[in-house]
Amino acid sequence: MKSLSKKGLEFVMGTHFAAFSTVHRDGSPHTTPIWYMYDDGKFIVNTSLGRVKVKNVKRDDRVALLVHEEYSYVLVEGRARIAKERDALKDIETLAIRYRGEAEGRKEARNYYWKQKRVSIEVVPRKFVEQLG
Repeated sequence: MKSLSKKGLEFVMGTHFAAFSTVHRDGSPHTTPIWYMYDDGKFIVNTSLGRVKVKNVKRDDRVALLVHEEYSYVLVEGRARIAKERDALKDIETLAIRYRGEAEGRKEARNYYWKQKRVSIEVVPRKFVEQLG
């Protein structure tokens, strides 16, 4: 597998939003905007337990994650799994801080996200496509 270029790694380490795509039972795509973090060669996303993306990943682990800003992007195609060994509440707090800032992120995590049943999903990349301007 081709790894991320230095420029691609710098891009995904930025605070860009991503589009996360899973596969519905009928084979059609299900895509939603999502926060992510890149950790030790894998991407971590976090969501509420009852979301469609969780059901889809449990049934079919093929996913895509498009990290983008305007026309620059890194497309990640890979396999996903529910990362039960991760602390999902800690992950959502880390993501909230990453995207909202320290004070607002902690507040949002504790007042909103921690009241939900959360799961973290680990995406193991199999292919990268970079279009960086």
